[in-house]
Amino acid sequence: MFNRINDPSAAARLTALILGALLLVRLGCILLTPLELYADEAQYWRWGQTLEWGYYSKPPLIAWLIHSTTAIFGDSAWAIRLPAPLLHTIAAWCLFLLGRTMAGPRIGLMAAVGYALMPAVFLSSTVLSTDGVLMPIWALALWLLWRVRAGEAGWAGFAALGLAVGAGFLAKYAMLYFAIGIALVMLIDGPSRRNLFSLKGGLAAILALAVIAPHLVWNAQNDFATVGHTVDNANLGGDLFNPENALKFLADQMGVFGPISFLGLIAGLIFMRRSVSGEPARQELWLACFIVPVLVIIFFQSILSRAHANWAATAYPAASVLIALFFLRARTNRPLWFWIAGLTGFGFLLVPDFTLTARIIVGLVWAGIILGAGYLSRFKPEGLFWTGLGLHSVLGLFMMIAMTFPAALSGPLDLDNALKRTRGWDAISDRLTGFVEETGTPSALLVDEREIWHGLDFYLKDRIEAPLILWRYNEGAHSFAEQQPLTDDMDGDVLVASYRPNRRPAIAADFETFEKVGEISVDLGTRSNGCPIERRLVLYRASGFDPLPRNQDWVERFDNQTMDAPEPCPAAE
Repeated sequence: MFNRINDPSAAARLTALILGALLLVRLGCILLTPLELYADEAQYWRWGQTLEWGYYSKPPLIAWLIHSTTAIFGDSAWAIRLPAPLLHTIAAWCLFLLGRTMAGPRIGLMAAVGYALMPAVFLSSTVLSTDGVLMPIWALALWLLWRVRAGEAGWAGFAALGLAVGAGFLAKYAMLYFAIGIALVMLIDGPSRRNLFSLKGGLAAILALAVIAPHLVWNAQNDFATVGHTVDNANLGGDLFNPENALKFLADQMGVFGPISFLGLIAGLIFMRRSVSGEPARQELWLACFIVPVLVIIFFQSILSRAHANWAATAYPAASVLIALFFLRARTNRPLWFWIAGLTGFGFLLVPDFTLTARIIVGLVWAGIILGAGYLSRFKPEGLFWTGLGLHSVLGLFMMIAMTFPAALSGPLDLDNALKRTRGWDAISDRLTGFVEETGTPSALLVDEREIWHGLDFYLKDRIEAPLILWRYNEGAHSFAEQQPLTDDMDGDVLVASYRPNRRPAIAADFETFEKVGEISVDLGTRSNGCPIERRLVLYRASGFDPLPRNQDWVERFDNQTMDAPEPCPAAE
């Protein structure tokens, strides 16, 4: 069937049909899932209550989106997440346009569907993140830049490119990698260099800077808070050589892009210029400029300190087009199938949140499916591409079902620990509200964990008439929640809802009186070792707020101290 999709209209219709069906499934999951907001989503919602040109740790676009959707549909989890599947659908369509413009409709279809079925896109389509906001802008900018390179963009096309690049920086600072890609293609690709070094290219640059400028001004007026947090997030302190993180980074990227897709990408990049020449080789090299720098930078970041799995996400829009080119142009290669099957099976051993037995079984099953598909497709590389997407579809459907029916499936599938950040917030807010109704409204509600602050900020809103304050471990603010002012209400009758036993002795020392008055908790499931997962808040009444100075003596005084800690789980011993 796919071999006959060379007609532009037929390819566009089929691509639209597939993306539309995926969009409906993902919208249904968002509307039906009982899973609640996780802390970052609640934080973005709080930012979206006011429209600014920047926020504590991120540029403003995600907060603007949430402000728009909640203004229309109200403050609900599904309304906050509503843009996520729409944004990824737009990104996939832009990649169809890029692939079709670059190498024909068949490549466009493979790129769009390959992106839409990425494991990370399945997950990112059900939660709203800055990556999800950036991806359609990045994909659009890639397509516009290729049109510039091909001489197909007029003044409007150059203007759109400039606006897209600027908007990308308002979505996430990772758009800087796109600027690096532009610099590289100008260095190695004559058509790109000639077309960008022009009056039209100057217009694109001016418009990009014009879009970014208000955010830069906001940063300057706010002590470069967002830029500073981004630098801090790199965590380049302490031991700067952690080679054991390299394997984890590679395993994470197999999870983000899909094991077959990522391994095929690496193999293709290594052997890229041996199989093609002329314009096809220039196409592949052009795309690699938007892939290799991201992967290399984040790879070394992981070795120097740490790197979250999504930090290299911007490599994969261009990679979705590139692997379509690789798999379609490559010759029959039986060893490639065996290598990818073996490495895929090994990669599952590194997956967290599952038992070793489950990882071994799933890894062997996937490896067997890959080899079986290889036999059926006579070990043609394009068959490997579609096999990967078929496995992604099964994995994605599994994720959608688990998120729609977590109460029934998360326990048997050992997903309770993975889902704990999105469960129990409304229930713990109910219990806290009930306690306050019975004992009286405090002058302030104090918590000692950032995630607890954000969860209660959303789910407790308008239910307790007391300011919600995060206790300060440090002298200054180290998170957005810590920026909330320590109001005069802290001098009155404070209700402390403590999550961390190791913080309680230090919190008690900041008050003249500190008395335990109860505790509340919600059940979040069971760990793979049999230990229960719960969100437990120990409640104290405190008064006479007089915080001690945060110095080294203070740190040493409370080091290794705990208060009212729960009994350890016997199953974990």
